[in-house]
Amino acid sequence: MSKLSENFGKKFIVTGEAAPPKGPDLTPFLKEIDELKPLWPKLSAVNVVDIPGSILLMSSLGASIILKQNGLEPVFQMVCRDRNMLALQADLLSAAAFGIENVLALTGDHPACKSSDHPSAKPVFDLDSTSLIATIKKMNDGSDLAGNKLNKPTTFFVGGAVAPGVKPLEPEMYKMKRKLNTGADFIQTQAVFEAELVEDYLTEYERTVGSDDRKKVCVSLVPLYDYKLVKFLRTMPGVVISEETGRRIKNADDPLEEGVSICVELVDKARELGVAGVHLMPAGKMGALVKILESI
Repeated sequence: MSKLSENFGKKFIVTGEAAPPKGPDLTPFLKEIDELKPLWPKLSAVNVVDIPGSILLMSSLGASIILKQNGLEPVFQMVCRDRNMLALQADLLSAAAFGIENVLALTGDHPACKSSDHPSAKPVFDLDSTSLIATIKKMNDGSDLAGNKLNKPTTFFVGGAVAPGVKPLEPEMYKMKRKLNTGADFIQTQAVFEAELVEDYLTEYERTVGSDDRKKVCVSLVPLYDYKLVKFLRTMPGVVISEETGRRIKNADDPLEEGVSICVELVDKARELGVAGVHLMPAGKMGALVKILESI
């Protein structure tokens, strides 16, 4: 049983995140792992991104194996953009063989998106995130997507994602419910910068869908470190950063310190809202992750 699945629902969960290197030199990645190790008592797992924004990096599977070999528990992020159903299942079997138990199933950013460094790449999308969750649960039951028996069932703890700031909101709510009904063990939100956004989403979700699933939701937080980042994030679909939050970063003597303060406030609010926990994405600012963990 993974540390994440063992603790989930029993205490307030905190997870971190790591980005694989852009190249075969592991020196900076291993340095990041060394920085994460002292934080491990406060973390339940570390997400490993899978070619985010269609920007080429080492595969999430390879980087997750490296984390595992260095004593950290990864959340293997898996996107449907790059692999057909055979390749997705093959990577899942590889992950299981290396003792990786946590998977976050994502659809993935289209190669033609604004951030992509390979805009001419051919997208696959043989499965979507919900059908990938269904595939993983089927493998946990001991068979592949075609109904053939595996030589041993997998034991994945599987999550899905939700964007509480998108418009219109109702389809996103039903999408989250479908993922839970399909077998998702947890839900991770897109980056959130306003407590009211999460509160309003959960309230509206419960009213619209008719169930209270907040105990399965982890709220994702990013420490804002300068106003350029604020302006960039505001261009992303579903990301909401209020004028007040923007001003706090813009006018701060130390924007990163202010970004850490905002994250700590959001962690406190997440506890009040009764969600499962928070997912901290330091965006390369490991010192910010340390400060947040020291303050919560």
